[in-house]
Amino acid sequence: MSRGPSRALCMCLMTRLRDALAPLVLLLGYSASAQQLTLPDAPSHRFFDRQNTVAFATLGGLVAIDAVATQRLTNSGAAHEANPLWRPMVKQGWQGEMAASALGYSAALGVAYTFHKTGHHKMERWANWLTVAMEAGNDAHSLLVVRSH
Repeated sequence: MSRGPSRALCMCLMTRLRDALAPLVLLLGYSASAQQLTLPDAPSHRFFDRQNTVAFATLGGLVAIDAVATQRLTNSGAAHEANPLWRPMVKQGWQGEMAASALGYSAALGVAYTFHKTGHHKMERWANWLTVAMEAGNDAHSLLVVRSH
């Protein structure tokens, strides 16, 4: 039996899930702030405290791994960029890959900062670590594909 169609289906589902989760997290944050919910006060903290610094550094490392794996796969012809928003940039080589990576990293920082400034510190933490977890899963998948080719 060929494992090609099931692998393609898995990649498609992972990409769609990743693309759907980021706007969902963002919408939930804005929805919660728009409804003026009375949540228990979370302790306030500096934005670049120890936990956020670790999360952002980890995310930066994972984004770098993703960039290298993506370029290796696209340059070898073994795969293509599945995200239609990043595809035009990734096709431009390393410069485009760095631009796409910087935009993605900046979006994660922006979501966290929005939650922080609106006082949703628990959602800020969840968004940070959810982003790290999603990127780690994406990297694991990409590295498995790199290893198989």
